[in-house]
Amino acid sequence: PHPSVTTMRIFVAALVVLHVVVFVAAKPSSNIPEHGGVFQSRERVKHVHQDGHELPVKFNMKVHSPTLGTTFLELGSETEAESQDWWTDFTAWLDSVHNSGDTPTGNDKKQCEGQVTITEPTTITDGSGGNTYEHGLDCKWLIKAPSGKKAITLTIEKFDLEEDYDFLYIYSVPTATDEPLFALTGEVAPGKTFTSETGEMLVEFTTDATEAHQGFAAKVSFAGTSDDVENPDDSGSDSGPAKIVEAEVDLRATHVAHKTDRYRTKDEVVVLRRGFPMTMKVSTDNPTECGKLSVWGGLHDGQNTFLSGKTDMSASGWTVSCKGTSNTAFDLTITPADLAAVGLFQLYVKLDGQEFVYDKYVAVIFNPWNKKSPEFWPNDASLLDEYVLSENIGLWRGSAGRNSPMRWALDQFEPAVFYSALDLLQGLDNQKRQQIQFVVRHLSSAENGMLHGKWARDEKDYDPYTKPWEWTGSGRIFAQWRDSSSTVRRRDSVRYAQCWVFSGAFTSLMRTLGMPSRSVTNFESAHEHQPYDNNCDAYWVLKADGSDDYTRDRDLENDSVWNFHVWNEVFFTREDCEKCDGWQSTDATPQEYSDGDYQLGPAPKTRVYNLDVSGYDKVGYDIVSDTHFLVSEVNADQRHFLEKKSGSGRNKKFKLHYTEKNIIGKEISCNKPLRPTGRDDVTDEYKPDERNSGRVLREWATDDSFLNEELEKNDVTLKQDFPTSLDTGSSFHIGFEVELKESVKDDRRVELYVEGQMVDYTGQPVTAGQDASIFKTVRQFVHLKDGERSGKIKVDVAPSEYTPWLGSGTFMQWSVSGSVIETGQRFLDSSNLELVTPPIDLVLKQQDVKIGSLVDGAAVLVNPLVIPITNLKGQIHLSGHKVDLDTEVSEVDAFGRLIVPFALMPNVAGKQDVIISFTCDQVTEFQGSAEITV
Repeated sequence: PHPSVTTMRIFVAALVVLHVVVFVAAKPSSNIPEHGGVFQSRERVKHVHQDGHELPVKFNMKVHSPTLGTTFLELGSETEAESQDWWTDFTAWLDSVHNSGDTPTGNDKKQCEGQVTITEPTTITDGSGGNTYEHGLDCKWLIKAPSGKKAITLTIEKFDLEEDYDFLYIYSVPTATDEPLFALTGEVAPGKTFTSETGEMLVEFTTDATEAHQGFAAKVSFAGTSDDVENPDDSGSDSGPAKIVEAEVDLRATHVAHKTDRYRTKDEVVVLRRGFPMTMKVSTDNPTECGKLSVWGGLHDGQNTFLSGKTDMSASGWTVSCKGTSNTAFDLTITPADLAAVGLFQLYVKLDGQEFVYDKYVAVIFNPWNKKSPEFWPNDASLLDEYVLSENIGLWRGSAGRNSPMRWALDQFEPAVFYSALDLLQGLDNQKRQQIQFVVRHLSSAENGMLHGKWARDEKDYDPYTKPWEWTGSGRIFAQWRDSSSTVRRRDSVRYAQCWVFSGAFTSLMRTLGMPSRSVTNFESAHEHQPYDNNCDAYWVLKADGSDDYTRDRDLENDSVWNFHVWNEVFFTREDCEKCDGWQSTDATPQEYSDGDYQLGPAPKTRVYNLDVSGYDKVGYDIVSDTHFLVSEVNADQRHFLEKKSGSGRNKKFKLHYTEKNIIGKEISCNKPLRPTGRDDVTDEYKPDERNSGRVLREWATDDSFLNEELEKNDVTLKQDFPTSLDTGSSFHIGFEVELKESVKDDRRVELYVEGQMVDYTGQPVTAGQDASIFKTVRQFVHLKDGERSGKIKVDVAPSEYTPWLGSGTFMQWSVSGSVIETGQRFLDSSNLELVTPPIDLVLKQQDVKIGSLVDGAAVLVNPLVIPITNLKGQIHLSGHKVDLDTEVSEVDAFGRLIVPFALMPNVAGKQDVIISFTCDQVTEFQGSAEITV
């Protein structure tokens, strides 16, 4: 009965919100009623780009047939989208309907309608017989189990509905207001069973106004419980033992529930947070019961080997519950323990001695949303968007008073990072994987085996590998490590890294495993060697030219003060020591041995603040030594020793000249939450204000053999005047001012010797040798006479003087030594200045883009130097992918500008950082970044 058929294609140039009305003129026909026909769509409305990709728009159709020949179709979008050159197809026809009003009569009676109550075994159908079912049906069967019965089972005999538009809903309650147990559509295999154990079942059949299929038939049966449901096809013969034929997990729903849907593992693995459940749907070929099913498994290497043997997961603290939805279909709810071992698991379901291996690995990670786990975050839950889920951070570098964040892409959801974390856990046993402190400590050691640290004085010593400052994110590091070998123990260390690289990579490891974590930078950071006494010693020696001038001799120094050092914090509560909950400090940079390996922590920050190294008896590792090291890093005093004029070489004799307090541990910084360029000062979480507390910070480490030399003759003070901003390539000056005490009436002659030296961020000269990389020396006198109370000297510095050293270091260390001729008073001091390169200007044509679309942009680099920069190399980083930039030129003239166009195609949704960096022979790095929303 299709007297009129119309096929249409609608073209739309650009869509915001679509609302189209189509007028269909129907030809008069004997089987079309006077009041008009029902307008149908044979093919569901398709909304497709010209390239075949679906638009993210849903359409509704409304049909109006007020009079013959004027049928209206309204086609409207539910949501908004923007697109170009798309089309929609549908085929429409007029269908016959009943003859009068809304009340069917005679042969027009619907195939099924209303609600029927069933209390005995029977078969329910759509009522169509051998024909297709009708449109617009809404039929219900309320099934009530007879006395003594509880389980109601519906067994499919035939099932063919229009998929996603016509449904058979099954409820375990007598009303259709709750969510259905099952929503069946399309095709369902005969013999499939569905069970309700509430004693009541409501079945509802609905069809829409379009395509019709052959319908359904289902047999109703009753039993005491689902375990007693008889096989509807059982004619008395034995159907044989049941076998598992399928085990499935809804990956999308599971990952959303576990907040792991951002892991880009392409559904190769189910990522679970411990303490949260997942549902595995298990199907068998013959009837069985829940009590016969169990879940087994164990830690796995992801290749061929169980790392800890196979065990019943219920015996490992996991919970497994079963619900039979029929006698051949079961829902297994599997919940890793709140203290489950983290790592990769292989799971399988056992039934009557048979093993059915689930075809995907299951990875268990930490869960800061689980109140029963020690990693639970008790503070503002929105901060977990930063400390667990944020993919971009700023790593603070520079010096106290002048620092800035280097943008770093964590890439913690990239497969290379996630699988590397699981690989690095190998070697840690099941029990220790349950305890956060051992996981963190193990990874702090394992990472500095995966990454090779190097602090070279000559930049060429890094060739042909990646220089530490060339890394812009973690993804490429871990990908390179995994690509070197399929076997973990045969993989090559990735070269090279320094502290900020170790820290950025470690934050990635922690966040990919689900732990709240962050990178922390300590400016003016002490590095003491064992045994720790909370002192960093500097040695000043007489210059070899026979003068009375002193210079700093770092070859004699075991300790050092770094301009900055970056480590990590991880948040969890602890039962192994008291008053230890909260942020724990840990460090993957190889500095000092602890328990025979380069590793540090986790050490509770509260204990570092209080200088408390007691009560660690239950910890199980050398946390006392680790805490001592951290206390020294932020609290040490710097002692300056002066060479006596006797002795030589290692036999030189020194005396303690003075001790500097309150100069170590400045502006301790981390990322301000969700602001990669914002700085959060956490200094007061590591140490109190020493100037106001009156506390002696070295009570636990006092060495009475060293006492400050009290010189009553000291009547002149020395002050420094350094620039607060120092841009690479600029001219500048530094100043020194000497002041005479008011009580002194005599003249004073002050001789000062100043030298400038290029050093790296650890304070070491960029080239070997006592006088190496010293680019400027100045000797000047200040004569205070005739009542003058102060005098100044100024040292002018031109770019040409320091430019030759820029390729290997960005810090200037200015040292001053001097004496007061009349009294013999000595001055010794040194300070660091960082040279800051101008940022790359990153221009993006689009900042809000869709996956798969191009982002056009350009990087603008300005050479700030009076000489050309050479051997220029650039790279761009976006969402775990690094692309080398084709600059076409490798040299930029003095004060010249280079514009490098680029195009990117993002493949990950969310806020992403576009990070660009350049290296050259003259400057360690240029960097720029911009944020896009994908």
